[in-house]
Amino acid sequence: MDIAGNRTLYGVFAEYAELQPQRKWLIFERPDGQVCRWTYAEFLSSIHQAANLLHSLGIAEGDVFNIHMPNHPAYPQLILAASLIGAIAMPSNPASTYAELRYLIEHSGAKVMFTDSDSWETAQKVANHTNVDLLVLCDADESETLNYERMLAQQPATPPPNMGTADKSLQILYTSGTTSRPKGVTMTNANFIYGAEAVRAGIGARPDDRHLIVLPLFHGAAQFHALWVALIAGGSAAIMPRFSASRYFEQAIAYDATLSALFGAPLRMLLNQPPRPSDAAHALRNITFAQNLTAAQYDEWHRRFKVPLQQLWGMTETVTVPIMSPVTGPRNLQAMGRPILGYEMKIVDENDHEVAAGEHGQLVVRGTAGRSLMRGYWNDPDATSKIMRESRDGIWLYTGDTVYIDTEGFIYFADRGKDMLKRAGERISSTEIESVVKRCAGVSDACVIGLPDPIRDETIVAVVIREDDCDLSSETVIAFCQGYLSPFKVPERVVFVEQFPRTSVGKIQKHLVRAQLLEGNTDLGLSLKHPH
Repeated sequence: MDIAGNRTLYGVFAEYAELQPQRKWLIFERPDGQVCRWTYAEFLSSIHQAANLLHSLGIAEGDVFNIHMPNHPAYPQLILAASLIGAIAMPSNPASTYAELRYLIEHSGAKVMFTDSDSWETAQKVANHTNVDLLVLCDADESETLNYERMLAQQPATPPPNMGTADKSLQILYTSGTTSRPKGVTMTNANFIYGAEAVRAGIGARPDDRHLIVLPLFHGAAQFHALWVALIAGGSAAIMPRFSASRYFEQAIAYDATLSALFGAPLRMLLNQPPRPSDAAHALRNITFAQNLTAAQYDEWHRRFKVPLQQLWGMTETVTVPIMSPVTGPRNLQAMGRPILGYEMKIVDENDHEVAAGEHGQLVVRGTAGRSLMRGYWNDPDATSKIMRESRDGIWLYTGDTVYIDTEGFIYFADRGKDMLKRAGERISSTEIESVVKRCAGVSDACVIGLPDPIRDETIVAVVIREDDCDLSSETVIAFCQGYLSPFKVPERVVFVEQFPRTSVGKIQKHLVRAQLLEGNTDLGLSLKHPH
C-alpha cells in the first residue's frame, strides 16, 4: 500500500465537500471578464450533474470522451465525474490541426467531444470522419441545443452509482510527437492522487492556499502541479482561461493567490513586461517552474517580483515530479532539484551501470505502474515495454534525459537524449551551449541544434531571437561563446529568427526548428533571417 491507497479523485472531493461544504473551491475568470465562483458543496452538485450528463450521452464505465478547448470549469467537472462513473477523459490541445485531432480521437476511441466555438469547425470535421457520436459546445448561446451549461443544468444533482476505483484509468494524456505519433499516457485515479500528494508535500501546500492556474488544463503540468494539489490540500484554485503576461500579477492580487505553477517561457515573458509598482503587491509565496533561466534572470525575478521560485523536473510518464528544489534551505535553481520522497532514481551509462557524481548519464526512475508511474501507453504495449523495464527490484522508467548529480545530491539537466550533439566524436550538451548564448547581450531567447556535417558529424547552430531594437550580429554571438566554451563547443553558425515554434507550455520544439533549417523553409512560423 502507498499514499494513494484506495482513493479516487471523486472520493477525495466528496470527503472535503462534506467536511467543508461552504469553503470556496473554484474561481473561474471567463474570457469576457465575468467571474464564476463555487463552494465545495456547489461544485459537488455540478460534478453529479456532469456524471449524469455523461451517462445521458452514452458514456459508460471504461468509455473515452474528449475535452477540446481552453481552460474551462468543464475540465474539473468532467474529470471528477469520470472518476465517479469509471469513464476516461482525453484532453487535447485546442490548437491541434484536423489531422492531429483526428489521430487522437481515432487512437483513443473517444465517443463524445466537448469543445468551444473557436474549435467547433475542426471538431465537427473530425466528428464527421470518425466514430464520435456527439459534439457538445461549452461556450454556446443558452438557446443552443447542445450548450454544455444548459445540458448540465437539466441533469439531477443526485450522484449515479459510484463505479470508480483507484486502479481504473481516468485520463489519457497525449505526449507531443517529435519523430513519431503522439503516445497516450494512461493515468489512473491512484496516479493523480499519488502525484498530487507528492507535489503537495514538496511545496508545502496548505488548506488556506489558493493556486493561480494559468497553464493549460489539457497539459499534465496544470493538473499535477496545481489543480489536484489544491484539491489534495483541501484548498482552492483560481483558473484563468489562458496565461496573460500583462495581467498575471493583477490576477494573483485580484484572486488572493498564494501558489502558482509556470514554465521558463512564461517567466521570461513576465520579466519582459515593463516594471510596475504592483509587481510585488501580491500574496504569492511560491511558484514552481521547469526549464532554467539564467543567473541574471533569477536575480531580476527575485528583486522585482519578490516571490521564491522552486524548480522541478518530471515528465508525463513519471506521473508527477520526482525531482524538486528543496522547499526549505538553499534551492540552487541552476539544478532541477533533489529526488523527493516516494521516488527512487539512478543515473546510468549505456551499459546500465551507475555513473559517478559529475558524470553524464541517462536518468531512470523506479516506481509502480498505475501509481507512481504511468499505467502505460494507451494501446501501445511495444512502446510501453521500451520505456518501462521490469527487473528483480521493480519497474524502471527510462526517461531518455541526460543528467548529472553533484556531491550534494542536486541533479542537473544536461539534455534530452535526442538533443545531445555529436561533433568530431565528442558528445556535447546543447543545453550547456544555450546557457552561454542566452547570456550574450542582445539575446532574448535561443536554442542550439545540430545539423548534419559530412566530416565532423554535426555542425552546431545557434538559433537566436534578438531583443527588441537590437542589431546583434552572428560574429558577436560567436565571439561571446568563445570566451566561455571550449573551441569544439562554440557554434559555427548563428541564425536569427523572430519566434520559435513552441509546445502548449512554451517549450521550444527543436525538431521543428531543425526540420525547417534542413529544408531551408522560412514560412512555417520561424521567420528565418540571414545572419549579419
